Amino acid sequence: MPSSKPGKQTKVSKHGGGKAVKKALKVKGGTASRYTTRNAALNRLQLKLADFRRLCILKGIHPREPKKKVKGQGKTYYHVKDINFLAHEPLLDKFRALRAYERKIKKAKAKKAYHAVDRLEERKPQYGLDHLVKERYPSFGDALRDFDDPLTLTHLFAMLPADKRHGIPAELVTRARSLALEFQAYVTKTKSLRKVFISVKGIYYQALVHGVEVTWLTPHALAQTLPEDVDYRVMLTFLEFYLAMMGFVNYKLYHDRALRYPPLLDTRLEDNAAGIVAVIHDLADTVSQVRKGQVVTAAKRGDAQATATEARMKTLDFDAIAGGGDEDLDDEEAEAEKASRAARRDGDDDGDEDDDDDEKQHADDDDEAMEDVIASAAGLDPAQREDAKTCASLFKGLVFFLNREVPRDAMVFIIRAFGGEVCWEGEGSPYDEKDGGVTHHVCDRPISKDAMKPQREYVQPQWVADCANWRVLIPTKEYAPGAPPPPHLSPFVDAEDEGYTPDYQQTLMRLKAQAKAAREGRTLLDDDGDQPARMLTETEEASLEEKQYARDLQNEARGVPYSRSKEGDGSGSSDEESDGEEDVELEGDANDSEDSEEEEEEENSDSDDDAGVKTKKRKAKASTLTPEMAMREKDVVVNKRIKSMGEEEEMDAMRHVMLPRKKRELYRAMQLGLAKKEARADELRKRKEALKAAGEYGRAKEETAAKKPAAKKAAKKKK
Repeated sequence: MPSSKPGKQTKVSKHGGGKAVKKALKVKGGTASRYTTRNAALNRLQLKLADFRRLCILKGIHPREPKKKVKGQGKTYYHVKDINFLAHEPLLDKFRALRAYERKIKKAKAKKAYHAVDRLEERKPQYGLDHLVKERYPSFGDALRDFDDPLTLTHLFAMLPADKRHGIPAELVTRARSLALEFQAYVTKTKSLRKVFISVKGIYYQALVHGVEVTWLTPHALAQTLPEDVDYRVMLTFLEFYLAMMGFVNYKLYHDRALRYPPLLDTRLEDNAAGIVAVIHDLADTVSQVRKGQVVTAAKRGDAQATATEARMKTLDFDAIAGGGDEDLDDEEAEAEKASRAARRDGDDDGDEDDDDDEKQHADDDDEAMEDVIASAAGLDPAQREDAKTCASLFKGLVFFLNREVPRDAMVFIIRAFGGEVCWEGEGSPYDEKDGGVTHHVCDRPISKDAMKPQREYVQPQWVADCANWRVLIPTKEYAPGAPPPPHLSPFVDAEDEGYTPDYQQTLMRLKAQAKAAREGRTLLDDDGDQPARMLTETEEASLEEKQYARDLQNEARGVPYSRSKEGDGSGSSDEESDGEEDVELEGDANDSEDSEEEEEEENSDSDDDAGVKTKKRKAKASTLTPEMAMREKDVVVNKRIKSMGEEEEMDAMRHVMLPRKKRELYRAMQLGLAKKEARADELRKRKEALKAAGEYGRAKEETAAKKPAAKKAAKKKK
């Protein structure tokens, strides 16, 4: 018992509290306090494993790998801060309510109360993911930079069939297809498509949206099979969030361009698989009034058209059209009537011609204004603005007819995104093939020359993709139907970084340079230096500065010093001077070398006399050990590359020895990557030379393949 006398303080036992207890309860900031296991997180959140996975996917939380796994090696760890973040999520209550509601449905099914089941299914609680989209992507630029995966997964599910066994509902597939068509329609309207590559996996696209390069993959339009070793629940959870995100992004894109969202969808065209042609836009006519500074709505345009129609109808003679006039009219009145009708008809024709001229002029103005709007949307970079104008008018004035075997959705998307028009056989085609306005016929199977029309160019689908990638209309001779086309080069591969440029790419680069020179009103001789130099414009100077800056950044990333890259311009004169100095030194040392040779001959004669008296010594065997045997394979590759660079470059490369360990390893990794690229390029060059020597490279291979059947036929005839 503690004493009750005033002034004396009672002592607290060790187990009753105090500093000792507080010190014992104090948690150290180690690995155990920063990470927790998945089972502990499930117990804290009171969730099932499926709901926990779903919540982590929606919130963007991933497992962690701590340096020291306190609870064991075979367990999944999460950060404690992430679990605390999940504990305050409003979706937790929704998930719990949904699980309780599913138990009610299960009980009703067990009691065979099907009316109650239907009623419960209709009143099932719903939840939204809008707050998660705003939370994970505070700005529109953040959403665009992370837009590749949502686009790829949405286009994948847009092509998949609805399947109850795998839990893929038809409503989700329809929603994915509509969002994918909305984005493709926006890219087509704004002419934002930049790159296309057709591969075995599918078709890769890249669009420039608000200055951000967005790349996605679309599967081929084939019957898709659903593999059994895929967890579709995880993919559907990702898709659920991505659909909500795409709705936000599409709305923002359409709203910034004064387009109606959601766009109207022509059900008749959609039923006939018209693709993006079925998407109808309501665009405020801001483009055509850019120079005037005023906006004309669709209602005003409709009123003006109705007024013009009424004025034209008043000039028509309905009696003459319907019955040809009264039979009792005199000849003079009939002649006067005919003359008045002829005069009226001439006046209408003149008016129609004037209207046609005005419409053509307005159309040209609209096209120019649209190109200006597209160029301004590309950003402040002059090279990107010029590229945007080229892409918008690449297929301008061309009408493509698609055969049945051609992938219609992909071809329509590419051609319309680069300014062309498309038609096909069947319902839903915006143009009729019989009108005679078709300029290019796209087919993927051989066609006899008798069936070909002389006013059309017959090409394969690869021609469309190659023209889009290289911004030039390539000659169609190489892409004739039934013939093996040229190699389909990927626009995502940089030839300078790879160190190897294919022959066909060099041909396409020359065509591109010629087309660019023709657009700028000059010839390629200006670039070669045969013509007198001309003053560069501001845009050309800015583009040259941008290219030089990008080149300097690449050299810096490769480890090339800035001073050495600048000295490369004047290396020619210094090399010549050094060569001259070396010649003078060699002439001066010639006499010394002759004297030394005479002395060496005398010494050798004396040594030969002594060698006859002495016993022969055994020659020592050369050692088979080399310094490279003690090196790692990576170091051997790096050393070989450094030695092949030359003496000056080798001295510069040896400076990396003085770098810290981390930077030195990084430099070695860079050199190893460059050495692998160079080895790959050398291998490709050797293979090309071997094919050329065997006569199986390029057109020579096709000629030999064409000669083989003819030789076989001749041999059969001889037999």
